[in-house]
Amino acid sequence: MVRNSTPRVSLLSVFFVLLLASFSLYGPSMVSTSQLNLSINPSAVVIKVGDNATVSLTLTTPLVARLVCFGEEGFPSSGFILTFLPQCTVTEEQPVNTELIVEATPAAAPQNFTALIQATIGNLTTSAPLTVTVVPAIPPWIPWAGMLLFFVVIGAALFVKPRKSKSKGKGKMGR
Repeated sequence: MVRNSTPRVSLLSVFFVLLLASFSLYGPSMVSTSQLNLSINPSAVVIKVGDNATVSLTLTTPLVARLVCFGEEGFPSSGFILTFLPQCTVTEEQPVNTELIVEATPAAAPQNFTALIQATIGNLTTSAPLTVTVVPAIPPWIPWAGMLLFFVVIGAALFVKPRKSKSKGKGKMGR
């Protein structure tokens, strides 16, 4: 007895074609992180202690009607306040734009580092580097000038002796 397996093979191949089509239509599993593109403008900022900088983020993606959230990795644990406006949004329009405000608090000592700004859609994440340079709020020569002035005044007080005034006083005339 020889059975004809053609209907089974045909039915199985139709099933696999429909299965592959459903993945490409309904899930981000067929989209790779290379199709997500996050750009940062400017890609490097210089911030004075106590000041802030605004960075524009632009995400292009083939996925529509998906929730995208922005985050960071690599900022120091203290000294910075990061605000994403908005932090999460739906990808209804292309490209997706948001702003990042980076504030260097007084706890942020002068430093230089590179952090990653991230955009996440479902289980896909893409990132772009942001270089941050923190500089002192006042120029470094001002404290040195103040110390120099202090030592000049102290030195003058110690080494310069006051002059005694020579006043010609006329005595009282007796009458």
